[in-house]
Amino acid sequence: MNPFPLAVRAIVDAAIDDYRLTIPPEQQTPAGLTDQIGQYLISSGYAVRPDVTERAA
Repeated sequence: MNPFPLAVRAIVDAAIDDYRLTIPPEQQTPAGLTDQIGQYLISSGYAVRPDVTERAA
């Protein structure tokens, strides 16, 4: 596995922190957090797309 660039780690950390600070705990969900992370990555210029490479059987 390739390590994430430090910039990506910073964006993900910011998304997690902002999610925890802005969404009431009773409304927080794993799906909501992943949506937040995706939005932060996309707004920072990263492409978020599925991995379509074929893997050896």
